[in-house]
Amino acid sequence: MPKIKKQSENLLEHSNSASDNKSKRKYGFPYRKGLNFCCFQKSVQSFTSQPAEKPTFAEDTECSIKLFPHLIHVRDLTKDFIDRASGVIQIPKDQSINELMKKDRIKVRGLDTLSSQSLLGSEEFCEPRRWPFIPTICVSKIEQAKINNEVLLMDEHKYKKTKKMLENRCVNTKEIRSAITHPDVREVHEALTELLETPIWKLLLKIKQNIDIADASNQLEMLSMELDILLNTVKHPGCSDTVKTTTEENEVCSIIPEELKNYLFRKREVSGFGLWNTEEFRVFVNQETKGRHIRENLLKVFASFFKIKRLNVMNCEPSFHPNFQPGDKIFPTNSALAKTDVRGSLARDEKGYGTLGGFVTDKNSNIYALTCGHVCKKDHYVFAAYGDSEREKIGECVFSNYLEAKDIPILPDVALVKIDDEVKDRCNRTMLSDIFHLSKFKIFSDNLENLVNRAFVYKVGAQTGLTKGYILSPALYITGRDDTFLVSGFGDVHFAEPGDSGSVVFMNENSSALDTINVIGMFFGSCTLNVEDCKEKSACLRMDTAFEFLNQNGWDIWFENQI
Repeated sequence: MPKIKKQSENLLEHSNSASDNKSKRKYGFPYRKGLNFCCFQKSVQSFTSQPAEKPTFAEDTECSIKLFPHLIHVRDLTKDFIDRASGVIQIPKDQSINELMKKDRIKVRGLDTLSSQSLLGSEEFCEPRRWPFIPTICVSKIEQAKINNEVLLMDEHKYKKTKKMLENRCVNTKEIRSAITHPDVREVHEALTELLETPIWKLLLKIKQNIDIADASNQLEMLSMELDILLNTVKHPGCSDTVKTTTEENEVCSIIPEELKNYLFRKREVSGFGLWNTEEFRVFVNQETKGRHIRENLLKVFASFFKIKRLNVMNCEPSFHPNFQPGDKIFPTNSALAKTDVRGSLARDEKGYGTLGGFVTDKNSNIYALTCGHVCKKDHYVFAAYGDSEREKIGECVFSNYLEAKDIPILPDVALVKIDDEVKDRCNRTMLSDIFHLSKFKIFSDNLENLVNRAFVYKVGAQTGLTKGYILSPALYITGRDDTFLVSGFGDVHFAEPGDSGSVVFMNENSSALDTINVIGMFFGSCTLNVEDCKEKSACLRMDTAFEFLNQNGWDIWFENQI
């Protein structure tokens, strides 16, 4: 047995060396025209002194690209980025891009190579490392599937399970996810996805090299940052866990010290402060003469913190604008008035609207709509409508964290609308992803600083629909507000606008199946900082904070399909 193991290692060594030396190509897999399939190869399981025979084709299997949801997701993101960036950034000419955008089928070819010793060095049966290139699977005597030199190794039992998965004639999203997330094949599916997306990742790296940040315009800087997030989204060998959220890493990330927060909260001239991107800490002051003094004191008293973060004291007055505007899907109406006209004519006259963020359930099977506290007050009837359709009463607001006396919302800016029994069955209680697929999801509770410029976040608002953005500030403290983070859209597009209040902010868990989303927070208003930075940022409340607050007030609730 030791002898066989040694021979096997020598074989891999020899084949890798042969492929590295051939034409000095980076991957050593020459191109063969006319082939368009995933190539399955079986390794040598017995060795003889006879000359190696060429592999012989055993069978072909055709599968749908729908079996790789993450690949489709990355493909669409890449196409969207290239379409918008092509006039600003030099895009390498690559015919494979056209293939990437239109491919809908993948042909899988299994090879019988039991009698061949030229497994990885075979030039005749291997494809080039460009999309849509052919990922190679090598059947060997290993217990766990793994990628070695961009070749996927697995045992024969796992190979059979993988082949069965690819042969599955799935007809809908539910069946596809069931097939590709089965414990027998999930790790293999992740690995195949990484191999398929690696050429996309390499193309994006080439685009990144063409960007001259030293002399970049604001538009170019935004595209460069979006490209960084896109690179971080693409899966490739050695980069499976894109977003890092381990406890150790959270401890390393610098959180704003309590002493620093207390110090700034006591300063009347300070109108706000918070983290900005990953390296900057901003303090907003309303008197220019005080700014210099505060800066000197902060650098002296909190010297250790500002060795990690760059301090920027700005003369401006941040302000939040709760979005309570006409024309959205949730229309609150004073219940005393609405009792005289429950069909909704009064609701049509109301000028306030918001977004239904999602449905939650309690232990008694009651259904509630989750939205912002400033969208509806307690005891208000709530009407809903899709577009210009007739508005219909869906329930009554039973909880709203809204200061009636001061007529302003406070954080957590959250409200619950108890859904009427008559419309329960018409409520879609599952969450939808950015591609509007039903998904499992979980409440994100890790450090948001790990996500800054590293992940796309989404929201579906009644005013602007589905939008994509990124986390600009993972922690922002404005007087009277806590656990706030800011999201920015890309280019000139706002992440959210008036009418989107209450919409859920989420991101995809970066798995090959794209079957889970992380609910991060809820959009509650726009934030304008100063004249120079005139583009509004979207202020969001962390969802884990909102749920903790509701629980403390006696509301034990959860989302459908929450894990």
